[in-house]
Amino acid sequence: MKTKSFLVILMLVLVAGVNAQNNIWYTTVLKENFLDKSGNPVTGKGVVVGDVDSGIDVFHPFFFFADGGEFNWVDVDKDGKFTPGLDAVDLNGDGIANINEVLRYIEMNNNTYNVLNTDKSRFNPDMDFLYNDKNGNKKRDFGEKDGFTEGDPCYGEQFFIVVDANKNGILDVGEKLIGLKTSKVRAVREKNGTVRRRGTDIIKTEPDTVQHGTSVAGIVLGGHYGVQRVHGFAPDAEIVMANIDYFYTPRFVRNFPDLVKFLRDEKVNVLLFEDGEWMNEFMDGSTEEEMLTNEIARSGITVIGGGGNLASGNMLVRKTLKKSQSETFKFSSPASGEGKRNDGSFVSFLWKGKDKKAVFTVLTPDNKLSPEIKEGSGILKVGNYNINYAREVSGKGTIMMRFAFSEKDSGTIKGDWQVKVNASDDMDLFGFIVDVTQSWGGTTRWHSDFISDEGSVTFPSTADSCLAIGAYTVNYAWGPQDGIGKLCYYSGRGYNVTGKVGIEICAPGHSTFTCGPNNSYTLFSGTSSAAPHVVGTVALLLQINPALTHSEVRNILRHTATSDEFTGTVPNTNWGAGKLNPEGAIKYVLGM
Repeated sequence: MKTKSFLVILMLVLVAGVNAQNNIWYTTVLKENFLDKSGNPVTGKGVVVGDVDSGIDVFHPFFFFADGGEFNWVDVDKDGKFTPGLDAVDLNGDGIANINEVLRYIEMNNNTYNVLNTDKSRFNPDMDFLYNDKNGNKKRDFGEKDGFTEGDPCYGEQFFIVVDANKNGILDVGEKLIGLKTSKVRAVREKNGTVRRRGTDIIKTEPDTVQHGTSVAGIVLGGHYGVQRVHGFAPDAEIVMANIDYFYTPRFVRNFPDLVKFLRDEKVNVLLFEDGEWMNEFMDGSTEEEMLTNEIARSGITVIGGGGNLASGNMLVRKTLKKSQSETFKFSSPASGEGKRNDGSFVSFLWKGKDKKAVFTVLTPDNKLSPEIKEGSGILKVGNYNINYAREVSGKGTIMMRFAFSEKDSGTIKGDWQVKVNASDDMDLFGFIVDVTQSWGGTTRWHSDFISDEGSVTFPSTADSCLAIGAYTVNYAWGPQDGIGKLCYYSGRGYNVTGKVGIEICAPGHSTFTCGPNNSYTLFSGTSSAAPHVVGTVALLLQINPALTHSEVRNILRHTATSDEFTGTVPNTNWGAGKLNPEGAIKYVLGM
């Protein structure tokens, strides 16, 4: 196969970024075609992305390079159109449809609630994938369960894509098929620490049960330029995944340093954090992983993270207290949420100044008042409840008073609670809340006059060097306050505890298109969607100039960001420097 000529063909038939017929914005498709300084299409080739995430579906056709050869197909019944199960791929070049060369196709599942239109009555070259039904059993076999090995193309019966040169949406006689072969996944660190590597045992990789990392990877590098309507920014980049294992109680992710060190040692060019934590975190950049993030950024690796979806969830209260002033903060807990029995809720209060003190008391749902809590750590039994508390100080002088609430006999914590804070000194107080559901939107939530969205950017994007990304709405608005082009109501914003502006830049976050597990397309929303838009853009910049440092990338993104009637004057604490401008950033690096 002539790889370079194939890429040039694909660039020539590249689908437009905006579909005028149904006003859909494919946010990861560039509006212009670009060549790097060597004349190669700008597709992220040579760039390795590291992602701290839930995992990846290594069998999804989006995650194989188009390096499996160029083939003709045989129109067996001579009817001038593709007939699945009858027509064949000419694997051996003899012009004959052999019994082991039968072609069928995967009808990709459409999980976009029909926002993305698909025709399920036929093979669509810009949506579906051909495969060689080698054993004739009318389904695609793959993986070790079906007898395939690491050495087999696509880890199963081989996938093919179509160079639809005339863009008529039909597989015409004479059009070429391109075989998919090599995985874009270079390595995966599984939840238990096992490392799977391409060429050795990627085929054994654990599934993406949370179905998050697969969609993130699709935005960054899924699919193939000029073929699928939906594909990632940098489809010729590679990815290394560090899979997250969530615990039942905070800190929900406890091995961040191990995950970050793994990606550093894999020599990734861009590091992406796809998790947001706010409970039992100092949120001031002082933790081991945040310091490690700074070190990685100083080494030149660009570090990016979603700013979190905590805003508008009633998960944060803010109050400036004067010396000797007191305030009471109320919250309520349901008996269950998101399919879990709610047997634990958690609160942490933060303020700056290691010598500043406060006294706390807790009123439980059975109307029992705790003793005063101001120092140390311990467990109190108050009425029918246990209150676990601890006062801690970060290396940057941030105070945290954290609480865990549970029922003595392992029942639920359903009911109304109150936490009273009496300030011994002037302080700017942040109060975060969550329960065992780990929900962004909150099942246990504050009921207070002091609920705020300001300061809602989450860890580890609170690291000094992490580029925290906010989200804005495209394609489909939801909620009374939402609108196309507006900041997503849930997007983290404001100043961090340290006074640092939390958000660096914003990118499309709701509702974008990407891939999902089990051969699907899906809508994907949140700052989890916005951040990989930036990562994909950075991968393109690094193909053009691999020497770009973290600081240089940051400056380019900020310099080329756009503003409009929604952003207002930038920079500001909602939008950072404004909206991501991939084409502008590429032109800047190319010197155009």
